Amino acid sequence: MHLPILSTGELVLRPIEDKDTAALFHHFSNDAVTKYMDIDSFSNISEATQIIQFFRKSLADEEGMRWAITIAGQDELIGTCGYHKINKTHFKAEIGYDLYPTFWGKGIMKEAVGCMLQYGFNELQFNRIEAFVDPANIASAKLLTNLAFRYEGFLRDAFFEKNKFVDAELYSLLRREYTRESIY
Repeated sequence: MHLPILSTGELVLRPIEDKDTAALFHHFSNDAVTKYMDIDSFSNISEATQIIQFFRKSLADEEGMRWAITIAGQDELIGTCGYHKINKTHFKAEIGYDLYPTFWGKGIMKEAVGCMLQYGFNELQFNRIEAFVDPANIASAKLLTNLAFRYEGFLRDAFFEKNKFVDAELYSLLRREYTRESIY
């Protein structure tokens, strides 16, 4: 599986590289970034190296892909987004995304995920794209709703994260809905 560079004009989504190790450490060591994620905040730069290797293995195994989100004309990682749990048999995948707090509320994630959705439906031929959201993560639920995702339900104790069971809300977007709805 290939991970292309995607561009929206304002943003560039590119493969995460070794040169991003320090930026990834800075990013994922921030408790605000990892608050609703299934990972603990990083405490050692080796964790950034390990997650880069994880992203590469996931791509090689055709199970997932993760892009660095950068501002066009700048090459500094400000967040990540991607697909995981790719299921070719059922033409679906789950999405995940994160952004450094300095960039929250500026429409960056809507643009990045919108670009990623276009690639997923048009190039990867997904029929269904899913997202699991912590019920307390109002910003993520709002983002998905703004991107035409539909709320499908509340899953009690859906995941075991950070030594506790956590609930999740399930959202999805289908190819036929994506072609009807305007993402941008």
